[in-house]
Amino acid sequence: MARPGKCGLCLIIAILAIVIVACASECAWACVGARQMAMGGTFVGIADDMSAVYWNPAGIAMLDQRGFHVTTTLSNRDTYNYDDFLVCIWPEHGDLTVGLSLIREHLGEFAASGRYQAADWFICSIATVVAEGLSVGANFRYENYSMRLMGEDSMAGSRFGLDVGLLYHVNSKLSIGCLLQDAGLSELYWDDGSSERIGINIRPGIGYRPNPHTLIALDIYNIGGRVSSSGEYENDTPCLRVGVERWLTPNVAARFGYYGIRLGEGAVTYGIGLHVGRYSVDYAYLDVATVPGHTGLGGTHQIGVTAKF
Repeated sequence: MARPGKCGLCLIIAILAIVIVACASECAWACVGARQMAMGGTFVGIADDMSAVYWNPAGIAMLDQRGFHVTTTLSNRDTYNYDDFLVCIWPEHGDLTVGLSLIREHLGEFAASGRYQAADWFICSIATVVAEGLSVGANFRYENYSMRLMGEDSMAGSRFGLDVGLLYHVNSKLSIGCLLQDAGLSELYWDDGSSERIGINIRPGIGYRPNPHTLIALDIYNIGGRVSSSGEYENDTPCLRVGVERWLTPNVAARFGYYGIRLGEGAVTYGIGLHVGRYSVDYAYLDVATVPGHTGLGGTHQIGVTAKF
């Protein structure tokens, strides 16, 4: 079995050194994919299925089958920010793998008082293998927004975004990855002439397989805080997320995770996966916060379906 090289060991040590900081910090928002959310919102260092287009686009370069995946949020659609996630993958376009995906999100009721915001993200992903075990990928994204504040008319906005991902398989057991989410391309421009800078979200992750049936994952969200496009740090800090996947039989997997939210607070997540031939179904339950009185992930249910062809 191959041993980790010097670069791999340095990356692993750097990520683990930040875990202490990450455990005592804050963050918010949820992510996409029933399998990934059941594992505590971890996948950057794994990225081994079609949902990699969101988590780490470099991972789709390792896929060898075309396919389609959809995850939908079954409950709390007014309070859980991501409603639906759809993706199609086409491997081996020359040296490239190509993916197209759509993310739909919204918070609040349009007719209710307070704030309502919705968005559709249209994403094109490309990835390629650049060396043995090493792949790189990128997302080019168009985001279309609608927002309404209490007592005001609705307002539209849009922007173009760029994500860059790196995935390295150190050996058959260990993989490491990093996602630079929102690394460019433009600010969010609203119809009233105002604009918002979107910060760079640096997200490293590790995946470890102690045996063929078990997967352990660790991600850090917002490592070092979000860096704005002007190079200044925004008021956002990193948090730790961990997850486990265990295949109980060749067709049934159990998943469990901890989704860090803010200082001393997180949410337990768990779910199951069913795999039969070219098809798989994933279910996730995202619990309320571990701190009484906090919403956490709200007791949200998600389901995902994948078909390969």
